[in-house]
Amino acid sequence: MSPIARAYLWVGRIFSICGEMLLPGLLGYWLDQSLGFQFSIFALIGFFVGLVFGMTHLVLMATTEQKSGRAEGASGEVDQDDPQ
Repeated sequence: MSPIARAYLWVGRIFSICGEMLLPGLLGYWLDQSLGFQFSIFALIGFFVGLVFGMTHLVLMATTEQKSGRAEGASGEVDQDDPQ
């Protein structure tokens, strides 16, 4: 895989995880505002749930890559800066 293709793959993954972390909190904030709550309880719950979902996805993605052998450097490519 070319370096640019690998970079696009990681950019997509990063945006996906950021969306998973932020969107539940923003939805909770919108819900708090539309219901007229003084304290943002749904926003706090949403950001907590988003953090759990995002971290779970991150861990699953990392373990899946390690099991499939697609981790960085596992494809048999030699790093140009590595003095081995």
